[in-house]
Amino acid sequence: MDYPKSVPSAGLVNGKFVDENPMTGTPGSLIPADWGNGVTQEILNVIKAADLTPDEKKYDQLLQAIQSVTAKGWNQDLALPLAALPLPTVATADARLPVSPAAASTSGGRVSIAAGTFISLGQEVVAGQLGRSRTFVTAAWSSADLLPSSHYFLRAQVVAGVLTFYTQRGGIHDVVPDSLKGMVNGAAGGGFQSTPLDMCLAWVITGAPGSVPVVRTLYNRARLTWTQTVNGTGAIFLPLDPHARAARLVVGNPTPSSTAVTSVAFPATGWAGGNYSYLSPVSTGVSNNAGGWNPATLQPCVIFTNNIVYDVTVSTLTASFDHANLRSLWQSYQAEHNLGQSNADSDELLLSMGIKTHPITDYSVGIAVNFADAVNVQLSWELVR
Repeated sequence: MDYPKSVPSAGLVNGKFVDENPMTGTPGSLIPADWGNGVTQEILNVIKAADLTPDEKKYDQLLQAIQSVTAKGWNQDLALPLAALPLPTVATADARLPVSPAAASTSGGRVSIAAGTFISLGQEVVAGQLGRSRTFVTAAWSSADLLPSSHYFLRAQVVAGVLTFYTQRGGIHDVVPDSLKGMVNGAAGGGFQSTPLDMCLAWVITGAPGSVPVVRTLYNRARLTWTQTVNGTGAIFLPLDPHARAARLVVGNPTPSSTAVTSVAFPATGWAGGNYSYLSPVSTGVSNNAGGWNPATLQPCVIFTNNIVYDVTVSTLTASFDHANLRSLWQSYQAEHNLGQSNADSDELLLSMGIKTHPITDYSVGIAVNFADAVNVQLSWELVR
């Protein structure tokens, strides 16, 4: 705000308002409506930012608002450029917010969220310029009825200082808005990935009236990398979400078992086909299994294939995802060496590929990996959005 210097009829003197002077016949300044409204709106903005209800009979609300806003830490010393704010996170073990779908007889159903989950999300301090990260606790929330046979995205924003959930139709990988925030309850375009100011929590797919919507929750963690060291025999699950365009898995076996063959492999279930080419320095040809694409001989994409005790193995797998068709294409490169050998006869290379189909459990639980007789086998998983 400033004095209405551009309004000649305001009658400013030295840039300020003056009173009428009857002795000299000098008229007083006039206050233009635009200027008076602007001053009032500036004050109301501060009062509303403090979550107060403006009241024309109260004369201390601006002071209360300034004290409240300052107490909340809404000063620019704590603010960061929006691009420097951290990505939003969900404080659950799998970094996903539980979402409950329900059927409705006359619509595509609805989704709801329970109270009590901590979420960190950015809030603007200066619109379009500065913001700060805040932590909220979810309150119970339910969507309105959703349209049948439609794709929705469940999202969260900070609106007027409050964590606000909303649903918006769209397609996976919609363009991120320049403002880093979608239009709350807008008609379309809500499928963009999480930004510092607008978190994408789930992809919701509705069917015919009366059916339960399908929910694929999204992984919201500041870093999209995951590492683990495994021993013995068991299973782990690689986090997956619908915004992952690609992924990379690196598995290393630097300390092989001296008494058993270590194996790390995807379960065969869910693979539409797989083949491989095997290379050895002493082989005169290439061994391959092109028949892996035959549905009668399903084979998963290979992680470890060593069949000799004490093998040292490193595998690098990359995947690209087609979430609309619930499938991914995997390619693997494996290098293997029989520990203790001093010649190339013990070296093996393996190239393999396969297509995996993804049930809903892959999005909620993760992609299963089995391991057996492992000794400090190291896994590193990265989602690429």
